[in-house]
Amino acid sequence: MTRPTPADAPARQVTTRPASAPARQVTTGDVQQTVNLRTNTERAMNVPHPPGRPPVTGPPRRSGRFRRAVPALALAASLAAVAGCSASAEADDLRTPCGLVVDGSGSGSAGGRGFDAEAKLKSTLVPFLTERHCGTLSFAPVTRSSQTSSCRVGDIDLDPPGDEMSDRDSMRRSARVMAAQGALTMLKCARTQGGSDVIGALARIGDAMPSGKGTPSLLVVSDFEQADKEFTLRADEIATEESRERAVDTLLGDRGVPGIAGMDVYPVGYGMSRGAKPSEYRPFDAFWSEILSGRAKAHVHDDYRK
Repeated sequence: MTRPTPADAPARQVTTRPASAPARQVTTGDVQQTVNLRTNTERAMNVPHPPGRPPVTGPPRRSGRFRRAVPALALAASLAAVAGCSASAEADDLRTPCGLVVDGSGSGSAGGRGFDAEAKLKSTLVPFLTERHCGTLSFAPVTRSSQTSSCRVGDIDLDPPGDEMSDRDSMRRSARVMAAQGALTMLKCARTQGGSDVIGALARIGDAMPSGKGTPSLLVVSDFEQADKEFTLRADEIATEESRERAVDTLLGDRGVPGIAGMDVYPVGYGMSRGAKPSEYRPFDAFWSEILSGRAKAHVHDDYRK
């Protein structure tokens, strides 16, 4: 039998293309389609596409904001699920009854030897409210006669009630803003009355604390320089242990001990006018330690002392 010649049957073509090479040629249209897909995906996810970045053909990465939103939404959903039958654990944390004492005396001014009560108030109040888990806040001024002062600001509910649709964090932030505004209002009023009856302010804030609702926390923005018409704290009168004992008895006298037993007291600005003279600060600190810790049985902390 005669074999066919090339003219009679087509010869089989053998390709040398590697097995992994694409079966068809990539065209300009294919590249443009990939770029469009990537750009549209990023636009839908609100991810910026920096100019000049080379296009990629892999699946788009989720933005960090998207990844963070997923657990946040899951947490919000779980809290909403239990809101109908009980308060959330976060809400239960805000149980501490808190008090604020604001010194309106001249020593709290911003210039000269003043300890700048306003600046210290602004820098410490919100951290105090947050870190002490304050659920309510009461106010008391330091004036020439603190207990009878006409300066008054209503109590602030720092954990206002809401329902399952309420943004609790937003409501609490708003309440803290109201507390800061109330503190500045109290300071402004106290500065119009002069004087420095620190003991009277401590007694007033102690009386304002609710009973049976946890251990109160008190933020006292004052340099603790007692100076009213009946008693002025002088360095020479508290220099020795015997003279300090007499001075404490004289100050408390008919006033009595402030009702702050067992409460947590956080001074701010404490003894600042005497800090430059260690010989004056030591007897000053011993004097107030005897009153606050010794006689009044309060727990004094240094967390915000500055």
